[in-house]
Amino acid sequence: MLFLSVAIVIWQDLKIGLYGYSAFTMEFMITTLIGYAFLRQRNRVEADSALKIERLEEDMNILSNDIKEKNLGVHSLEEKLNRYAMLKGVIESLSTHLSLDDINNLVIEESVKTLGKSGRALLFLVDTEKQDLMLSASSGASRIKTKKGDTFDHWVLRHRKSLIVEDITRDFRFPVDDVEESKKIFKSLIATPLISENKVIGIMRMDNPDVFMFTQDDLRLLDIISDLAAVVIQNALFYSRTQELAIKDGLTGLVVRRYFLDRLEEEIKRAAHRKGAISILMMDIDHFKEYNDKFGHTSGDLVLKYLARTLMSMVKEGDIVARYGGEELVILLCGRNKKEAAIEAEEMRRTIQDKPLTLRRHAATITVSIGVANSPEDAILPEELIKIADERLYKAKTKGRNRTCSV
Repeated sequence: MLFLSVAIVIWQDLKIGLYGYSAFTMEFMITTLIGYAFLRQRNRVEADSALKIERLEEDMNILSNDIKEKNLGVHSLEEKLNRYAMLKGVIESLSTHLSLDDINNLVIEESVKTLGKSGRALLFLVDTEKQDLMLSASSGASRIKTKKGDTFDHWVLRHRKSLIVEDITRDFRFPVDDVEESKKIFKSLIATPLISENKVIGIMRMDNPDVFMFTQDDLRLLDIISDLAAVVIQNALFYSRTQELAIKDGLTGLVVRRYFLDRLEEEIKRAAHRKGAISILMMDIDHFKEYNDKFGHTSGDLVLKYLARTLMSMVKEGDIVARYGGEELVILLCGRNKKEAAIEAEEMRRTIQDKPLTLRRHAATITVSIGVANSPEDAILPEELIKIADERLYKAKTKGRNRTCSV
């Protein structure tokens, strides 16, 4: 615009003849100046436009990146929502089971499904008597170094808090020697305690052969599953103990009379179906009252406990030892005929006799009398079988005690 103003001034001056040039020459100069001014203006406009376009492209790139990040965030949020929605199914699945074994396996199954992670899943429960960990359920665990947990599980048990390890070879909390064998199986893990009534009742753990396989979100989700599992497992333990108390004698730990009679009826039917045999041994402690009179009232309890331990160590899997009443015990021997049962009864009698029990620093010899009966040889009804075994027990006592009678 400055050039145009100058040109106009010159033109006016020239018209009145100040410089003596021809009108044609002056017009050419003015046209040139106007063209130059126009060119400069156009270049300026183009430069401004290019700058604006460049800024607009930058803004578009930033906006595009923001959209991508937001889409990733939406996807991540949807994934989280789906995972947390699955917890409803976990609650429903766990609440429909009472068996501890079923619950343990279900906890593992639901954890793997909900987190969607490969690798191993391990569930340890605390042995309340030994205060140690026991492997109760697992998934993908083809190689397990110890079923009592490793340094990572014991860290969770000791600190009572969750653990995430992105790379076990670089975590300063765990000495190199402790992870030397473990790194051959896994390199990253998450673990969380199962806490009920302010006590750690177990450890839930997932690990993977690769590093950086778990996130804080994974750990939070496992925490929630562990909290749910702790409640259900504690209920199952209570239920199991209640059932155990209902069928076991509080003093000896042997099953009670009612449970024995139910099982006896079942085993007689099973043996008849298979054309097999079962035998029962009715056993009574000889001169039981004398132990209380000589060594005190608690001595009788000690004798019963000793006898229960001895018999349980001698019977086979599937056999049943029960406290039938007072000092009388009964043993169910599955799959044995009368001759085999009589041999086992005599072996039990001799073993008990040959292992004195120390009562108040005195070695007390325990003797028993045993009556043997067999089904189907002697009887096929439970009450008849019991009656015959009891009669033979009485015969053993009348013949001098400390003996076995099978006829």
